[in-house]
Amino acid sequence: MKEHMIAVSVANLWTHPGSARQVDMSIAGNPADPARWVHELSHADRLELHENDLLQSQVLFGTTVWEVGKKDDWIKVVVPSQSTPKEINGYPGWIPARQLAAPLPKTDRMIEVRAKQGTLILDETGEGIPLSYLTRLPLAHESGTAFTVLTPLGPGRISKSESGFCAKRQESGSELIAYAEQFIGLDYLWGGMSSWGYDCSGFAYNMHLAGGYTIPRDASAQALEGKPIALNQAEPGDLLFFAYEAGKGSIHHVGFYHGNGKMLHAPKTGKQIEILDLADTVYETELCAIRRYWN
Repeated sequence: MKEHMIAVSVANLWTHPGSARQVDMSIAGNPADPARWVHELSHADRLELHENDLLQSQVLFGTTVWEVGKKDDWIKVVVPSQSTPKEINGYPGWIPARQLAAPLPKTDRMIEVRAKQGTLILDETGEGIPLSYLTRLPLAHESGTAFTVLTPLGPGRISKSESGFCAKRQESGSELIAYAEQFIGLDYLWGGMSSWGYDCSGFAYNMHLAGGYTIPRDASAQALEGKPIALNQAEPGDLLFFAYEAGKGSIHHVGFYHGNGKMLHAPKTGKQIEILDLADTVYETELCAIRRYWN
């Protein structure tokens, strides 16, 4: 399979070539403008991403994808870093060819955006490229206040105040919660995998990634792995899973156990990431599994 790299701040992984609507042009171009896109989406536009099965996931700047098909100016890819039962090689979907670039040479050390959002300043043009939390790029060299990184758009600099070396250690559940708490108040986004918006499982995936763990992309797959935990043994950072039919049906939601009977989660379209008391809610009756990925 031919390897590509994402060459925009964040690329939407569309269900079909042509799933993008007129309102999506700001995220489907190169450069992409995710902040403008989420600002301009109406509630109905956001609902349609899910109800009309338009959007599968998102992929951050500099991430490797593999080409598995082509139609006109669209490339069908799989995302090897996002595991899924849908496809053995990674999450499948379509990306406009203009948002892809040739792969970069591998380096031993990777730099990761640790601010909620950062800015890459391109060496050649001085242009600023907005970057999501957890965007990872190969280190070229280090100066006093910045890292110079390799990117699909050429070398550029990221401030040390916004970034650091990718963590090697695997962190505790309480540390995962601390990463997650910084996004309280962020609007939910179906398919969201960036700090411009997360969906429930994308939120779980990325906060684990921040702590040094790679877990499956979707809630139904996340519930099949990790360590099973009894309800009375749950600790902050554990994942809570919820299913239709009072917990007996298919899994439809995931959130973090926050402690003291509370959940930290990305609820649904029209809501923001929040801490919720589970008592006397539909979630209390739908809780079907608890899994722990942290050590």
